Amino acid sequence: MSYYLVSKESNLELKSNTNEMKKLYDFHSQASYWNLNQRTYILPFDKNRLLAHLHYLTKPYGEKPKRKKDYERYRFTGKIEKNTFRLSRTVLEPNNFLSIAEGTIESTSKGCFIQINYKTFKFTRILIWFWGLLGLCMTLHFSFYKINALYAVLIGLFTLAHTAVCILSIQRQRKILEDIFDEVFNSYDEFLN
Repeated sequence: MSYYLVSKESNLELKSNTNEMKKLYDFHSQASYWNLNQRTYILPFDKNRLLAHLHYLTKPYGEKPKRKKDYERYRFTGKIEKNTFRLSRTVLEPNNFLSIAEGTIESTSKGCFIQINYKTFKFTRILIWFWGLLGLCMTLHFSFYKINALYAVLIGLFTLAHTAVCILSIQRQRKILEDIFDEVFNSYDEFLN
């Protein structure tokens, strides 16, 4: 038996379906700018079973797997506590644009409720702001103080391109992490064992 969430203009109801493919639907509480990095799931699994499954799939910070094959088992790197978790995708090489999922898990009468906020590393955000402001200052410098239109345009375009590539990379990494969570939460057979 599979469960999915149906949203009808702020009325939420949990329905049961046995004939359709087992699929979990996520929903967003309100479509606004402020919660674009937030996702909410309602799962028909016991909270303790979900936490045990996440523990199995999570490599603790600083632990190095002995074999390369162990990396395939670990989907996440991070820390899981009683009601919260802070996870990122397990990677073999460093990646400054990785997303970090900070979530809370609450028990409900028919399963559990998960709310996930996606963030990026603080140092990455600082670097994007730093290079963006430096590029803006240099563009203004060559526009008004040492007037050189070619330099001003090139530096301005480079700054915009750099910022766009960084933001797109962060969004791409967040999408990959969201897909991993969807895959893990949709694997009903693993939760039932």
